Order: sequence, then C-alpha cells, then structure tokens
Amino acid sequence: MMTPYKIFFNNRITTNSVVVSYNASTLSNEEIFNGRIKLQLSTANGRFLKSGNVALRAIETTMMGIDTNYRLVAVTFTKPSQATILSIPDYDSFNKYVFDHGMTHGVLMVMDKNKKRIGVKIIEV
Repeated sequence: MMTPYKIFFNNRITTNSVVVSYNASTLSNEEIFNGRIKLQLSTANGRFLKSGNVALRAIETTMMGIDTNYRLVAVTFTKPSQATILSIPDYDSFNKYVFDHGMTHGVLMVMDKNKKRIGVKIIEV
C-alpha cells in the first residue's frame, strides 16, 4: 500500500550562514523524517546554494531514508529572504532531477499528454 507524504522546507539566512531545515510527514501530519543543513557563507559553494540543489539533495536523502511504500506528493518551500544567496527549485528542475537521479519510485507519477511526469505539487509560501 502506498502512503502519500509531503515535505516542508524552512530556511534562515544570517550574516554568517544558511540553514535549511526540512520535515517530511504523512498527510495526517505524522512526522516520518527531518533534517537540517547548515552551510557557512564564507566556505559555501555559492552556485550550489543558488541552483536549488540543496533542496533537491535533501529530498533525495529523504526518499532514500524512508520505506519505499511512501510516495512524495507535495513540497512546500518558504521563500528565501535573499534570493541572491539561496534559491529553490521550480517544478521543471525538480521533475528533471527526479528522472535524472532514478527517483521515480519515490514520487507519485501522472500521465501528462501521453508523457509520464511526477505528480508532486511544488508550493512556495
């Protein structure tokens, strides 16, 4: 049986660091995974932060860390306070990452004009 889940990302940018926290939970809000990434601005790879790959890698880690019966259906990002430092991935980037990294087993799949795409809502708040 497939269990749908969602991931919520929160980030904080200070003068010295970027902190990305994320929490995966079932649709009934049962926590199943959480993580935190902290990068010092003085040593962080700026292209990595701006590419949205911080979030994509965190999602991949979540998928690999939980049971294969779970399917990601929604990702919510808090809008970064400084987009020049940290960016979040859009749907197309996320869709490409999922296919390029063989992660289709961990997401809900849908047909879109006779082409398979991921059925994950990407929300920015």
